[in-house]
Amino acid sequence: MCASPDTVRELLIQARDLTFDNEQYVFINIDLFDNHRTPQPWLDAADTEKRNAKARQTFESLMTVTLRKPASEEYRMFSRAVNRRATYRYQDFTLSEYESRDSVSSFVSAFHDAVLLYAVALNETLEAGGDVTDGVSIPNRMRNRTFQGIAGTVSIDKNGDRNPDYSLFTFNTLEAAMEVVGTYYGSSKRYEQAPSTSLD
Repeated sequence: MCASPDTVRELLIQARDLTFDNEQYVFINIDLFDNHRTPQPWLDAADTEKRNAKARQTFESLMTVTLRKPASEEYRMFSRAVNRRATYRYQDFTLSEYESRDSVSSFVSAFHDAVLLYAVALNETLEAGGDVTDGVSIPNRMRNRTFQGIAGTVSIDKNGDRNPDYSLFTFNTLEAAMEVVGTYYGSSKRYEQAPSTSLD
């Protein structure tokens, strides 16, 4: 699935009604927009207790893949600065109750790192006697690179595509919430299981 949190919840309730939550199926959700931050995505205060119970049970069969959120102090400082600036410049900007001033959309940090990469490639082109309008040399200098960006290690492949990091979330039945159980690091092509977790 790749849908809004409300749609994912509704699909899982329908799956429960069709008895697809029988341990023979797993549901995989691709979260493009950091919606996993809601601590209990199965719970809808405006819905009935019965439907919330169905959703909670079926969330036990859900795995969500999303871009990894960095945990560095540099990233937190960057996020605070972005949120402070957005609050100052845009009067209708607010954070939801689940959002933190210490975090921003993955798209914001990726855009920041893309600008850094472009600046490095542009400076290298100019130092080599190239021109700012060189549409071949600048992109070529952006390929096959690894550097430290605001979100951590940024790795760009030979095609100019980023090798992103992903987090895998599953439902923790004791906490009744989604939790990270593993992380895939694109730059090193390595998967790390989170301590004290399993995919069982």
